[in-house]
Amino acid sequence: MILTSYDTCGDLWGQSWPPTSGIYAKFVLIAVWLVLVPASTLFAADATVIAAGPLPAAVVDTIPAILDPAAKQKLVATGSYSSFSEGQLKVDLCPDKAAGADITRSMNTSHPNIGVQTLVVAAMPAGLISRADRTLVLYNLMHQFRTMEGIQYFSSTHGKVRTLFTASHVVQALGDRSTLSDPHYSSIEPTHDLFLEQDDTTFGKNLYAVTVKSHEGGSIELTMSNVERVWWGIVPVLGPNSLRLTMVIQASADGKFLYFYGNVGISASKVFGMEEQVRTSFYNRVIALYNWFAKQAADA
Repeated sequence: MILTSYDTCGDLWGQSWPPTSGIYAKFVLIAVWLVLVPASTLFAADATVIAAGPLPAAVVDTIPAILDPAAKQKLVATGSYSSFSEGQLKVDLCPDKAAGADITRSMNTSHPNIGVQTLVVAAMPAGLISRADRTLVLYNLMHQFRTMEGIQYFSSTHGKVRTLFTASHVVQALGDRSTLSDPHYSSIEPTHDLFLEQDDTTFGKNLYAVTVKSHEGGSIELTMSNVERVWWGIVPVLGPNSLRLTMVIQASADGKFLYFYGNVGISASKVFGMEEQVRTSFYNRVIALYNWFAKQAADA
């Protein structure tokens, strides 16, 4: 439920807080906006990143997603398209039906009320086009969590380039934060779970439950959700499992293009007056992950 007043009592996961002032509620809204990552860009300065760009109409017509005329026009012009939703979240841009069905089932369980989905289509790196083990390579790239350390982004909040994650690594278990190396696989597994700990420059250490799935047709799906409450200093801004992010990677049928799909859903009760900020922040989180993965693929 989206409340229509900053002065209405209730925290972001539906439990009452003693503080009820409008100033305090507005402070929390700003915090939840910031947790979603400030500005980044789809066209990173690093030359090794696969930059999205205009696409031939014939290529857009072959994308296995439900694309309306506006989406097709945007993809032809820029190579990417995003949509923002409140209430009933969307998965129509997902290029794989099975992954889209997984996201829908997850939504029915977690009940997010705000979300953004983004589809980016870029040229497959030349070194991967003809590789027989291309899907396995992409699968292992999805597990290179340590390469997220040191990701740079431009923060519109601070007006300068900042580091997003100072640490990013797999840990042993929910109750054991022993650090593990990034996993590497000799074959693709149907599904597996792991725990990822990330330390970002604003919100400190957070633990995420991660599930990686492979689907018939070569798509790879990674879903992560926050296990514990996310804090901004002494202020809790997201409850457990309130943020769920899914990435889907898939090669086009001819192997010449890489589809990157990101879907973020959040369960939050107060966004009145901040819809545009939330929209931008969701989008920037997805694009930051696209830039991360695109760099790994370009260097593969």
